[in-house]
Amino acid sequence: MKKTALTSIALALLSGCMSTHEQNSTEQLVTTQQTVTQGSQALSAVERKKAEKDDRGHRARPMTEERFTWLLSQYNADNDKQLTWAEYNDWRQARFNQTDANHNGTIDAEEYVYEFENRLDERYKKGRQAHVKQTNRRFESLDKNDDNVIEWSEYEASGNRIFSRWDTNEDGMINADDPKRKSAKQKSKYAKQKKGKKKTSSSWSSNNPIRYIKMPTTHNMKGLQSIYDANEDGAVSRDEFVNERRSTFYLADVNKDGKLSNAEYLAEFEDRVDQVVDKNRRAEIKQTYVRFNVLDDNKDLKMTFDEFQTSGKRIFTRWDKNKDGLISTDDIGK
Repeated sequence: MKKTALTSIALALLSGCMSTHEQNSTEQLVTTQQTVTQGSQALSAVERKKAEKDDRGHRARPMTEERFTWLLSQYNADNDKQLTWAEYNDWRQARFNQTDANHNGTIDAEEYVYEFENRLDERYKKGRQAHVKQTNRRFESLDKNDDNVIEWSEYEASGNRIFSRWDTNEDGMINADDPKRKSAKQKSKYAKQKKGKKKTSSSWSSNNPIRYIKMPTTHNMKGLQSIYDANEDGAVSRDEFVNERRSTFYLADVNKDGKLSNAEYLAEFEDRVDQVVDKNRRAEIKQTYVRFNVLDDNKDLKMTFDEFQTSGKRIFTRWDKNKDGLISTDDIGK
């Protein structure tokens, strides 16, 4: 089975050198931070007002405990459970200096994209490793008789369980007519989620590497339709479901012995992961060039630190939900 060539080569190279690069980059960033002169202690009223009116970039998201914990891990210098503008400004200056590879005081598009590309590829590497680990566990779960292969009967039984879980009205079709079924445990979990913290949709502030690469899953309707809705009519018939699973099983069974070894099962999934990575990576790199052009206010193809901090000021003011000049637990839930 052929994998996407570009992604496979990139990931192979990453596995050999990325950990060293990440360590060196981290050490360089820390060293650079130590040489930065601390910036202004707070955003001025004029700067804050201008940043609040700037509608470029992502929409403001609610502050959650997960996002707040991630922010502290990234930017907080003194472990005091709050993030000041000075800390954030200094961290951004350090990143700017690190990105400025030729040390000329400005960042060009290639430097800007290269810095982001390295961080992106490291996340994809970790996400891929997490998916492989999960896939191996899934193989063990499907191999009910523990003979180290998955027979069609075992694979079919798993599919039947998935289809029955979604086809709650048992009409042989998974669509909007099927009432949602929740166990007592699920209902309790759902109630706690509604009362508690809001979930974040950002993979960058997630502590779970599996979320770095978003694969379609049968745990939600969107994923189920993406995998099994062949005619894209918004519904999944039993024929569509069974045919797709038979096709997947047949293609994964490379030696055509009617069974899937762990290597065959994993290779089929890795191929799909690599296709998703390749597609998403291309889109994200393209978007990074767009982001550079947006921040380059005077369009001279060089980004100064002031231009770089245009987005920094906008982001900080959106995180500071109660407008007290600090990112703290007081901003959670707002």
